Amino acid sequence: MNTAFPMTQVINAAMNHRDANQFACGRSPRADVMEGATEFRVTLDLPGVKQEDLDISLENMTLSVKAKRETEVPEGFALVRHERAAKADFERTFNLGNGVDGSSIEATFENGVLMLTLPKSKQSLPRRIEVK
Repeated sequence: MNTAFPMTQVINAAMNHRDANQFACGRSPRADVMEGATEFRVTLDLPGVKQEDLDISLENMTLSVKAKRETEVPEGFALVRHERAAKADFERTFNLGNGVDGSSIEATFENGVLMLTLPKSKQSLPRRIEVK
């Protein structure tokens, strides 16, 4: 049984079957959602974002990831061509449901990639029932 279905359903609904390139250019970062035996992993691309500009929160089993990026022109340089937005705000939310242990979520951020580890709740894990 795929217990990630509610989470993947939310992601698919958010994308609304739009062109993936159009979606990535907006303010909602692309995400990969993976399911393991005991946890989910969500990976988000946040290029150019600094760790201190990340805000990750959980409220009512809704996980929110917010980030901002500002283009900086180094001293001694002038901006000749500007194709990226000078300032970009990113936001993505995930409805987790009861299958995730919200108190044990962990996040790592390296090279513009955010990885969220969402352990499954003990109630959602399969267990063996002993016959007496």
